[in-house]
Amino acid sequence: MAIGSSGLRWIDCNTRVGTWSNPRPEQFMDVNGLIAAWDRVGIEGGLTSHAWAWEWSPARGNQMLLDETAADPGIRPCFVALPHATHEIAPALRFAQDVRQARGAVRIFPAKQAWSTQDWCAGALFDALQCAGVPLLVDITQAGWDAIAGILAGHPRLPVIVLETFYRVDRMVYPLMERYPLLHLEANTYAPFMGVEAVVANFGAERLIFGTAMPELEAGGPMALVAYADVSDEDRAKIAGGNLLRLLGEEE
Repeated sequence: MAIGSSGLRWIDCNTRVGTWSNPRPEQFMDVNGLIAAWDRVGIEGGLTSHAWAWEWSPARGNQMLLDETAADPGIRPCFVALPHATHEIAPALRFAQDVRQARGAVRIFPAKQAWSTQDWCAGALFDALQCAGVPLLVDITQAGWDAIAGILAGHPRLPVIVLETFYRVDRMVYPLMERYPLLHLEANTYAPFMGVEAVVANFGAERLIFGTAMPELEAGGPMALVAYADVSDEDRAKIAGGNLLRLLGEEE
């Protein structure tokens, strides 16, 4: 089976465009490069954040993202958020409503950008995202499992997608999945032996979201993880794209 021609709608939750400080020669940095990479493997579209929002200024990077991706309807914006107190981005409720209107999502980098996920710092942000129904994406290297558990406990109606995990996380993930039905994992570097199959059997395919982490990583590995998993065709379609479309309010 050629993965990209499998009949699945591949919708990517984890990509980035824009220049950053230390790219490798083979990595794309612009929208054309992203679209070419998606087209090469049969990915229809997905969420994209901007490197400037990650590495320098969330406000500037978010605006650059909108400007650079406006011509391509397959790209959904993934805005980088900050807590509201320093007034670097719009007030939380307005920010969340703008994200929802843009059919986008929010990603946070609390470790890199030096803020706390606890409610005394970021509670208003998480409340606003929850009220607007905006998915929150967080890399496990940016907020550990205790921080993620705190976000979920304080904001149980907020969909959370944990990105770029690894194969030894099940003893953390399973207790959280039992308690919080809106916790999701990126099906990419999460790769225990038969891990996809086990999550589907224990919690349902709705808890897994396909992502590539391009341009840092390549698409073939995560696509194979989903395409060759021993799950039903219906569950495979949910993981490949249906779950993310549902969270973004774009039901198939």
